[in-house]
Amino acid sequence: MKLKALSFRQPWANLILQGKKTLDLRSWETKYRGPLAVYASLEVEKEACAAHGVDSTSLTTGALVGIVDLVEVLPLNEAAYQARAAEHLNGRPWRERLFGWVLANPRWIEPPQVVKGRLNLFDVEIPVESDTWKVESAGETAKSQKSKVKLDDLRPSSFDSHSAAEFELRVLPEAEGRYRLAFAQTLVDKNAPAGLTSCPAPVKTRVEVELGGDTLRAVADVVIEALRQNGYKATDLGANRREPFHLDEASGVRLGLVFLAAKPISKASRLEQISHGIRLMTAEELFYWYSKCTTGPAAERAQKALRVLLSDDGR
Repeated sequence: MKLKALSFRQPWANLILQGKKTLDLRSWETKYRGPLAVYASLEVEKEACAAHGVDSTSLTTGALVGIVDLVEVLPLNEAAYQARAAEHLNGRPWRERLFGWVLANPRWIEPPQVVKGRLNLFDVEIPVESDTWKVESAGETAKSQKSKVKLDDLRPSSFDSHSAAEFELRVLPEAEGRYRLAFAQTLVDKNAPAGLTSCPAPVKTRVEVELGGDTLRAVADVVIEALRQNGYKATDLGANRREPFHLDEASGVRLGLVFLAAKPISKASRLEQISHGIRLMTAEELFYWYSKCTTGPAAERAQKALRVLLSDDGR
């Protein structure tokens, strides 16, 4: 599994994975958002260890020790720096040009993966099978267990064990043989009674977005690719189509993300950049961004951040 990684001195790497440090301070920013491997560098800050009650001799260094989600990067003025002291845990005086990297969902890698650290963001490969994965948050440690790294761990938070995700693409005919396409995703309670018309399975979540005209034409290659991956032919798509196209989870998440990111854009070159960037995403990145772009009050802000990340135009 290929991930972006970032180096942290100890004890900060451990404090991040324990859920105690949720804001990392950097003098630079990045457009990247998503899973981030935590590399514990060779340097140990012994004063910081003493301040936070950490045994400096027990710390792992020179290895990847966990994964965390980079949620946001915020510029910090002196007031914000002071107000968020409990998040960054830094006792030093404020200095000009500081950015707060907001971190969430920490999980350990065991055993740690020994690699060579580098400056700034760098790429690493983590074996798909890991002996032990743990999750720690708010000081409470979940019981560790032997497991594989599964895509289930990176799916949208609304995808739970009692829900089934259904993805489909519908043709919406217009005048003169033209049409729009509507992408839809529905979460249905799997435990609801089946076959009772008077008691349908309740819909938990519904995501729907439509594309047409030049915007749809700019992402047509992604649409055709998704259809082919699900056993359809390109000739099945047309204004006279009435039955929905049913999509599997992987192609549904990718196509849905393209529709969400492309909807407000008219510039062809930017549409191509965004479409191409999403096609190159790993499964982990797709599920992370789809969750952010469809869940909660910050969904629209996440969609905007994705457009900025994948295109030259920052608007």
